Amino acid sequence: MNVELINPFIQGTQQTLSMVCNVQSKMGKVSIKNKPFDNKINITIGILGDIKGKVNYAFDLNVALFIASKMMFMEVTNLDDISKSAICELTNMISGSIATVFSNSGKFVDITTPILEENYSNCDVEKFISIPLEIEPGKIFEINVWIEG
Repeated sequence: MNVELINPFIQGTQQTLSMVCNVQSKMGKVSIKNKPFDNKINITIGILGDIKGKVNYAFDLNVALFIASKMMFMEVTNLDDISKSAICELTNMISGSIATVFSNSGKFVDITTPILEENYSNCDVEKFISIPLEIEPGKIFEINVWIEG
């Protein structure tokens, strides 16, 4: 996959995590991953426009609670409807940032509403480019990207 198509995902995610959650992230080794992403919280957003595909954000429960805590300015110990809404909104903001990065390079991109699943069993895509971002030691926020064609 073309690096020019992957870099906006990294840039948009790192910018938003920094701005919204006040965390700096360090990129790990990019790889190809097969679905499903079992034992993870998965949020998927469709990509439409000049670039078509999907982005899946996957992370462990402890990472979801960490993110929700950062967003809600209080310790979150249970992934309830409010904390799920917070992490979905974060992925929506990240995807909006990604769309803006693409727009700045002359590509129109729109996004769909986030869909949260405990296990990613309803995916019709076999392989993703997986970009792990370490947001704290041992806490990985994974960006999984599939671009059509």
